[in-house]
Amino acid sequence: MKAVRLRRKDEGWRAPAWCRAAAVALLWCAPALVSVAGTAGDGNDGEKKAVRQRSGWDNPVESPVVAEGGRVAFALVAPGAQRVELGGQFMAGRRPMERDSLGAWRVEVDIPQADIYPYSFVVDGVEISDPSNPLTFPNERFKASLLVMPYEGALYLPAADVPAGQVRYCTYYSRRMGMFRPLLVYTPPGYDAGTADYPALYLVSGTTDTEETWFKVGRANHILDHLIARGRAAKMLVVMPYGYMPAHGTPDPSSGGAADMYADFAAELTDEIMPFVERGFRVRKERGSRAVAGFSRGGGQALFTAYSRPDLFSAVAAYAAYLTPEVMDARFAALFSDAGRADSLLRLKWFGVGDDDFLRPGVEEHLRYFDRKKVDYEIFRTGGGHTWMNARTYLTETLPLFFPNEE
Repeated sequence: MKAVRLRRKDEGWRAPAWCRAAAVALLWCAPALVSVAGTAGDGNDGEKKAVRQRSGWDNPVESPVVAEGGRVAFALVAPGAQRVELGGQFMAGRRPMERDSLGAWRVEVDIPQADIYPYSFVVDGVEISDPSNPLTFPNERFKASLLVMPYEGALYLPAADVPAGQVRYCTYYSRRMGMFRPLLVYTPPGYDAGTADYPALYLVSGTTDTEETWFKVGRANHILDHLIARGRAAKMLVVMPYGYMPAHGTPDPSSGGAADMYADFAAELTDEIMPFVERGFRVRKERGSRAVAGFSRGGGQALFTAYSRPDLFSAVAAYAAYLTPEVMDARFAALFSDAGRADSLLRLKWFGVGDDDFLRPGVEEHLRYFDRKKVDYEIFRTGGGHTWMNARTYLTETLPLFFPNEE
């Protein structure tokens, strides 16, 4: 049996009047001359010009600038460039930028749906982040910036009347790997002042993402703050580990190498990360108070972990991720040979995928495997592709489902 849920149609742009972005002062190594309005009649060709020398520390342009209605202006100072283009997940392809008289390249784009979008500039074939924007996408390889478009009711933005949890940067030592590893832990509002223990969600990022991506791009902390304040989700810890396993690299998700990497991560999570968290934080240690979820590679790691250790986890969610039927038969045939037992151990098996996601065929094949075994699951389909905009949507949908019996 499967529950099919469709994403609600977007309500469109609802930006408040205050949403125009402010300029952010960043380090800029080349001074800029800025002309101010002139006055005639000073004996110097009939024109007086007041010219202010900007400090080398001033930022010469604002970028991005979000105007009411969804029009966004981007700018980059690159006077020696021959060609500059804008690329972003709010549009297909790239948009050429035009150079002004001061050497700044500019373009404006209409973006009707407010969200958080990765974008970058391509300067003479080299992709760079926006030097005027301090919001960057944490990633091992590509260096994108983040366009944050506010709208009323956006769960990915903080609100003054919503109590906020904390995100704590941690480092643990992995005996298995012989190295220190990074880890982020979200604690809910009131954690420090109280004595209660909380359930824990282990939330893993995707291929080439870092431990910071669910925090800085996924905005898991703000989303959960809002849901807790509205009574829609339980107070919980969210543990955000680094999913890269150096011994395996980044294998194709349908390869045997991916299964080996997933198995290595599952052991890292259960043998190293969980004990570290349970020593240092007030978390409940029964399986009904643990869930694991992830996006892309992290989703495959979450599935493998939950299927390997149903004695430790009661819920799993995979955002645009899957395991192949070959891996299921080779590794988990015993668990899923008895559908009733599998469903009782893993009460939530949730999958989200976009219609244009390049991993959608693999997700659907995974679910057909469950259909053949008569194993229960939930599927949530959206439009769009393999994006963090969709990943945030999937997280928002599943946070209320992980621990439904908690206050």
